[in-house]
Amino acid sequence: MRSKQFLGYIHQFRGLAILLIVGVHCRTTVSWPSDSWLNKLLTFGLDSSTVLFVFISGFLFQHLNTHALDYKDYLWKKLKYVLIPYVIVSIPAIVDKVFFEETAVWMTSFYQTTGMAGKIVFLLATGKHSGPFYFIPMIAIIYLLAPVLFRLQKTNQFGWAGPTMAFAGLFTYAYGYYANLLESLIYFLPVYIFGMWIGKYKDRVLGVSTYVIALLVFFYLTVLTLEMTGGIHSEHLQFFENDPHYVTTNFNLSKLKELTLAVVLLISFHRLKLSSTLLTTLGNYSFGIYFIHIYFINLIEKTVIYFKLPTIQNGGGYVLLLLFVITASGLCVWMTKKIFKQHSRLLVGS
Repeated sequence: MRSKQFLGYIHQFRGLAILLIVGVHCRTTVSWPSDSWLNKLLTFGLDSSTVLFVFISGFLFQHLNTHALDYKDYLWKKLKYVLIPYVIVSIPAIVDKVFFEETAVWMTSFYQTTGMAGKIVFLLATGKHSGPFYFIPMIAIIYLLAPVLFRLQKTNQFGWAGPTMAFAGLFTYAYGYYANLLESLIYFLPVYIFGMWIGKYKDRVLGVSTYVIALLVFFYLTVLTLEMTGGIHSEHLQFFENDPHYVTTNFNLSKLKELTLAVVLLISFHRLKLSSTLLTTLGNYSFGIYFIHIYFINLIEKTVIYFKLPTIQNGGGYVLLLLFVITASGLCVWMTKKIFKQHSRLLVGS
């Protein structure tokens, strides 16, 4: 049964997506020169890479639940392979936040005045204990909405409703670690629905002409170039660190750029039959790497501070950091799988 459902090209795409997400988080560790074009390329090219991951999730939801949805089984699997690993992997970060961090811009009055149990529940429900973990409470809400989304993609109106919802989602900015849970959901749910829509009409999308693909690539590169050169201004994830209460509903051209990239990469992996052992492995370990990689980044940052080492300041150092984090995270997942066999997914999601 799995052989009929498994899509090699989407698995390769998922491997690339997790590599780009790790690349985003490694970028913020580097003390870039103010005039670094590589930093600009990584900022405007990678900062919204989570859009690719959510797009893939929506695509796979539609693909695997085209005709029927066993909601009980669906939730049980998400509980076992996403939420339980999330709780387990969160333990070190929660200990750090509860016992060693006294002030932060995200701390609400509730968090500051509640007891230890309340703090733990708050952290798990918001993902504030570690940068990438905001994603899990947000995606958990989408999991709960599965019956609604399933019925939506089964309706005759989904052909126009899917793109309409995705377009409406282009008028949002606030998301991520410094946004609240509702803001992140509003930001990413249209992306998930767009992935579902592409999944439903994948035969048409994958069959578009080379001319259409060229136009999509041209649009992506044009927006990217304008962002890098200051021709247009698009808020990115790090903007909310400076002002976490900032809210805007301006048209998000950068988000449209990322959705365009998602479609281009999907078609490219399918049409070119791109296959890489590295991307296959990253695809297999994607959730585990997502859960673990931030700890290795934090380890590097704390080591540099503790031993008063020079900070990473250039592209070469960035590449070495990325290679270290990806390799260390992958090896950690591999060792967990070797030791715990089929139970490893309960611990690290892979």
